[in-house]
Amino acid sequence: GPVLNTARGIATSVNTAVSSFTGSFMTALKPQITKSYASNDSDYMMFLLESGSRFSFYILMLLAFPIILETDYILSLWLINYPLHTVSFVRLVLILSLLDVISNTLITVQLATGKIKNYQLAVGGVLLLNFPLSYICLKLAFPPESIYVIAILISIGCLILRLFFLKSMIGLPILKFCYNVVVNVITVSLVAIFIPYIVHKIMGYGIERFIVVCTLSIMSSLASIFFIGCTKSERRIILTKIPVLNRKEHD
Repeated sequence: GPVLNTARGIATSVNTAVSSFTGSFMTALKPQITKSYASNDSDYMMFLLESGSRFSFYILMLLAFPIILETDYILSLWLINYPLHTVSFVRLVLILSLLDVISNTLITVQLATGKIKNYQLAVGGVLLLNFPLSYICLKLAFPPESIYVIAILISIGCLILRLFFLKSMIGLPILKFCYNVVVNVITVSLVAIFIPYIVHKIMGYGIERFIVVCTLSIMSSLASIFFIGCTKSERRIILTKIPVLNRKEHD
């Protein structure tokens, strides 16, 4: 009905605004991945594949976590009155985007190979399941949130398919990718959201909680990304890019 369509439209608008921040990062990364594949530099391509997936996730995570935790307050500031299910829709669509962003570099490599027929048939076929499965769930009187749960499960299925396709095409080490990327971002996410989530539950609804939770979310996310998500070499590179630290070193 119109109420659910409105709620879905609001969720999509929030997601589009947040996801746009990862666009410039991927725009800069795609030519490098394609070039490394064309020059048969598999080591550098694998490095870009893994680091690109991780840092795309980190960028989106920094923006998504405060919104996921404080969705109701943000919507009340933005719209005052919003339709039922909007809060859960926004949270679920952001989780879906966090999952999808891991696949961005995989898709770039897949397209770089030029061998996309079987890939498109398999992944596209799985993605098409969204409609019939959502229709069945709604006909069986499942809650509206079920359509996003289905989309999340299908996104996970497509990620697995992409990994197996790239294993057969470029020799992608699936277990290594899962450990270096999937396990990494899950660990970073759990550590990053733990303290802000506890504070969110303890404090009362209002502007004070919004400020504290958002600040803690960004700070804990940055700390988790730096100390857990980054390798030693990546931490050194990040430190050299911070002007304040560079000045201290020179002094």
